[in-house]
Amino acid sequence: MTRLHEAFAALQEQLANKDQSKVREPAARVAHLCQDIEQAVVESICHLAHGQLGLQSVIDLLACLGDDVRLPSSRIKELLEPLDKRMNQSLTLLTRVL
Repeated sequence: MTRLHEAFAALQEQLANKDQSKVREPAARVAHLCQDIEQAVVESICHLAHGQLGLQSVIDLLACLGDDVRLPSSRIKELLEPLDKRMNQSLTLLTRVL
């Protein structure tokens, strides 16, 4: 985000001048940074989606298992469900950004 703010600041400085040719380089930097951010968000969504599928598989597996003496599977399920919920919320928020 710091690089994005720096690029926008440089662009704003150049826009104050009448010579618009100076705007090309900062504008290109801003466009490139925006593409980088978009790519990062897209990749994050994919990672979160795969992570959520994996967590859901573990939750489903634990639901099928009986309780273990050391740590009941129901307890493990209780521990994983909030993480699954948070990942789902993150996925929803990142999807809205796009």
